[in-house]
Amino acid sequence: RDRMMSRKNGASGDDSNVRCGENDDGYDKLNKPNEMENADDESRDISTYQAIIAMGGDGILYEIMQGIRSRPQHDQEQILSSIKFGIVGCGTSNGLAKSILHWSGEEYGALESIFQICKGVVATLDIATYALLPKHEKKGVVNGVNNDESDTLAVQKMRQTQQSNVKYITSFLSFSWGLIADCDLESECLRILGTLRSDIWAVYRGVLFPRRYRARFSYLPPRVNNGDEVCEQDSSFDMPKFVEEVPEGWVSVEDDFTVFWACQTSHASYNMFNCPMSKMND
Repeated sequence: RDRMMSRKNGASGDDSNVRCGENDDGYDKLNKPNEMENADDESRDISTYQAIIAMGGDGILYEIMQGIRSRPQHDQEQILSSIKFGIVGCGTSNGLAKSILHWSGEEYGALESIFQICKGVVATLDIATYALLPKHEKKGVVNGVNNDESDTLAVQKMRQTQQSNVKYITSFLSFSWGLIADCDLESECLRILGTLRSDIWAVYRGVLFPRRYRARFSYLPPRVNNGDEVCEQDSSFDMPKFVEEVPEGWVSVEDDFTVFWACQTSHASYNMFNCPMSKMND
């Protein structure tokens, strides 16, 4: 289910945004130290805690997850395996809180989330890792987009440099690129309107002043048998590195896109039931 996407140089919509996780930071901000990462540079010992409860929007839990990712690998594994996480939706969209309540068969509300947490019933949740190339590196990306370049020593060195600069993001809600991300991030000036701001910006950016986003989208298609039934995907393959050519068997589509949206939960917002088939740990 993992995907890779890279923008082509000189594409229209060159200032397009990336949204992942769900985070309240744009792509530009992801390249700068954020508050949670700075706080966790001290490697504060939290092994004595049993749970971390986030009260706020999806961005609060997103920042917590990035703070955990900034720790050493063994510390990350210990935290994620021993500490439970909960969220009480007090933000604008509250997609994860709504999804958890939906999967639990409960009505949506902060009180219902608190009640679920107090019951102490836990379940595993799918999380994903996304690799993002810093914005200033995109024009020289050599991951198969610039097909006319020979694989010289200089190109190999550039690949190594780009790979060392890749930013890894932990995501639990969705990853959006294009129209959805633009509506989310560019509408910050209308935050006072609540979730209505996204609807207004969807009309502005999607209808009145639409953009097209040039990209190459590469994916590994599912295997099918003779009856055209999808077989269970072999999970033993290795994901290619961000700046490498995609392996044989992958499919690449190079075109002008409007939106790319990978969802892990049933709801992207409390009022947006965008992925009904999604399960908590599918």
